[in-house]
Amino acid sequence: MAHFIKTAALTDELISAIAGLTDQQDSRHFQQLHDTTLKGLKQNSFARVNQFDVHNRLGGLEEKFRVLDREDLGDALRERLEELSGRSSKWTPEVLSLFLELSDHPVTKSKVQDLEFLKPPVPPPSLTWAEVIANDPLSDDDVWENVDYSPNSPEDEETDDSLDLLADTNETQRPSSESVDDEDNTDKNARAFLVPVDASVVHDFERTQFWAEDPAEDSLADGQGQHSFFRQGKSAINPITELQALREVLFLLSGLPSSLFIDNTGTGEISITLKYTLQHSSRDAFYKLLQSFAAIATQLQCLRHFARKKQAVPLMQTFSAAIERRLRNYNFLLSTIEERFVGNGENIVVSLIEVHAEMQPKTRPLLQLARLVTDLETVSETLPFMVLDILHEQTCVNQMVGDERDYAYMAEIFFECFHTYIEPIRRWMEHGKLEDDNDMFFVTGRSYEGGQSSLWHDRYALRQDATGKLHAPSFLHTAAKKVINTGKSVVFLKRLGAYEARSIAFSRSEPNLDFQSVCQPSLAASQAPFSELFESAFDIWIESKHHSASGTLRERLYSECGLWRSLDALEYIYFHKDGALSSIFTTTIFNKIDRAREVWNDRFLLTELAQGVFGSLPYVDARELAVRSSSGGYRDFQSRRRSVKILTTVTIDYALPWPIQNIIKLQSLSSYQRISTFLLQVSRVRYILERRRLLKEPFSAIDHEDGEAYLSYSLRHRLLWLANTLYAYLTEVVLDPSSFDMRKRMAAAIDVDAMITVHDRYILSLEDQCLISKKLAPIHQAIISLLDLGIHFSDVHAQYAGEKSFDTTNRSLASNVSQLPPWRRRRRRNDDYEDDSSEDENEDCAADTSYISFQETAYVDRLQKMREQFERLCGFVTVGLRGVSRAGGEPCWEVLADNLAWNRDFTGIAGQS
Repeated sequence: MAHFIKTAALTDELISAIAGLTDQQDSRHFQQLHDTTLKGLKQNSFARVNQFDVHNRLGGLEEKFRVLDREDLGDALRERLEELSGRSSKWTPEVLSLFLELSDHPVTKSKVQDLEFLKPPVPPPSLTWAEVIANDPLSDDDVWENVDYSPNSPEDEETDDSLDLLADTNETQRPSSESVDDEDNTDKNARAFLVPVDASVVHDFERTQFWAEDPAEDSLADGQGQHSFFRQGKSAINPITELQALREVLFLLSGLPSSLFIDNTGTGEISITLKYTLQHSSRDAFYKLLQSFAAIATQLQCLRHFARKKQAVPLMQTFSAAIERRLRNYNFLLSTIEERFVGNGENIVVSLIEVHAEMQPKTRPLLQLARLVTDLETVSETLPFMVLDILHEQTCVNQMVGDERDYAYMAEIFFECFHTYIEPIRRWMEHGKLEDDNDMFFVTGRSYEGGQSSLWHDRYALRQDATGKLHAPSFLHTAAKKVINTGKSVVFLKRLGAYEARSIAFSRSEPNLDFQSVCQPSLAASQAPFSELFESAFDIWIESKHHSASGTLRERLYSECGLWRSLDALEYIYFHKDGALSSIFTTTIFNKIDRAREVWNDRFLLTELAQGVFGSLPYVDARELAVRSSSGGYRDFQSRRRSVKILTTVTIDYALPWPIQNIIKLQSLSSYQRISTFLLQVSRVRYILERRRLLKEPFSAIDHEDGEAYLSYSLRHRLLWLANTLYAYLTEVVLDPSSFDMRKRMAAAIDVDAMITVHDRYILSLEDQCLISKKLAPIHQAIISLLDLGIHFSDVHAQYAGEKSFDTTNRSLASNVSQLPPWRRRRRRNDDYEDDSSEDENEDCAADTSYISFQETAYVDRLQKMREQFERLCGFVTVGLRGVSRAGGEPCWEVLADNLAWNRDFTGIAGQS
């Protein structure tokens, strides 16, 4: 318990020493600091320093002195350590450790001569009797005489004279009669200089001091002028002159005590006394006039209290200083008015009404400030920038009502405060620096773990309140985005090492932001609204800093960081911009799938393949290229290969430089990969349909609509048309024009944020046009089903063609072999076996079609069902594309729908013919 009390007392002393705050000044704040400090002391228990480590460090320091040829420092350190060993205490290691931590290059900055300043001064030698006697010998006779301690003793009248004068006074201890006469003469001479006072003048002067008596306790408490104080038993009302009343009114407006008014410290209001009245005026009129002055003084007193209050926020300090200057000017104006009535020697009319009318227009802006101060009392601590909002609004109101004087008055105060507010904005836009303890600025730094690739997006953000409103004056909301982008551009350039190259760009003078420069009251343009004038001027001020930072960063991204090269690489890798290179990559994958090889999606082999194919391009860095894939069992592979969805397990990754990753975000790369997968799926169907051979049938066999040959040729043609149409649509109608337009817009972007916006819109547009967005998921799923139908048709046709070819071959071989001699039969069988093996090796489209059987469902029936499924899915896609296109979608959807519908119509016409 005693330890806790001691710790609490020491904590109170620590808070008072550092914060300058005591419990009597602000008990609530002091208690909060006290609790926080005690909690920190309890949670942090620091161990004692290692005394052996301190000893070793001091020994190492001494050795360092001697190695570096500073023997003088080494000897001095050793001498003092030996001296300290005999005077050490339990805190000696802590003190020595503190000295070691505070040392700063002792070898180069330490001087032995400085130790002389640490030596205590030599005390003066003690005074001896020999020295005293030498200065004042004891040989004088009067030294041994007795001292007279009577009231008239010369000891009471001792001065700084010499001992001789003291001896003379001792001889005259008793005053003589002559000395008494001299004193009487001196008293008479002093009275001769006194001037007699005229009692009437003193009386007149006291009569002018009407405040000498205590004023009446009554005051005009109500604001309606009801004189309820006139009751029987009240003291008489003293008449005063109008000059006296004017003087008291001027005292009141100057913030000085006045005898005609009472300051109610509890409510902060000023009321009038009821004991005085004018000799030539009615009481009602006089009290009404005094009440008007009292109302003005109450508002001015509110301003004076605010100006005297200590402010912690720089913006509020500036606002308080501006009010103080206006009050000083107002007091000077009151002094000039008072000067007219005092000591002029001229005949002048004294009129309270005239002074009231004269002071009203000059007091009106101060009264407006008083109302603003009252409104700020509730928000100034939490939202200090609200003072700018209130000043801005009041300035606009003064301009709208046509009061040019008050408009200029309030606008000047606004610009004075705004200059303080834009200091952190200027520091952020020019140097990219934020103050840690500045809660007034609307840009805040955040801790993030994304590295430099998310520097632009995650490191800095706009400060917002709980409702999502920007933590800034309302008139700056439109410019806040450009302010934060300029600062982020500076930070970005610092990371690129290009900040010094642009420091000269800020050396030119920035536009002035003051009333004369912004509003230009002498020109006709001053008639424009103040909000527009200020917004235009502030935009010019921001642009002077934004253009330089953003322009420099854009050039760095274009040239040194390789933005255009990265965009080219993405188009070649993901968008099949070079069809020949892309076909090498896709054909290799398709061959492995058709050969049913389990390692078709081995990520190492696919990465090597991609690097070998795309690494030959000058835009692609093969080291940053990799392929990811998900594995599965053999049986799972046999079922998944029958669908184009198997290709979704293969993903190409390309690592961009970190400056480019701030523009092309990770979510955008995911969209690139999805588009690449869709192109790969369409290419898969094109590949398998183009390489699937059809059986040779006589022309007469194709004439019948329901025949096998007709259905087979028709369905293959329609599926191949679908695949080719989709591939041409994606590459030629969507990707190439959109990429060209995106490059043009990105080259015209004013800053990095605009570049990011251009690319994001480009990706969103591609997702819609390529039919992979969420809102087009049904249509995309229908297209995938059509592509799966193409693979299924290929497998069905391959199984049917194999069975038919096998039957024909066996019948032919049986008839021919039966007519040959035995040795020719054996040779023929061997030759057939070799031919079959060679054909199996050269067959590119060999696939496992054993899951298809024509015993339950005939080949013709299967083709009929596939044709019906194709017409249903293709019709759904066509109608869906036309519907979303006419509902405000992309125009290219209508083009794709027409091409798909033309395929259906053309096939129907061909069948009829």
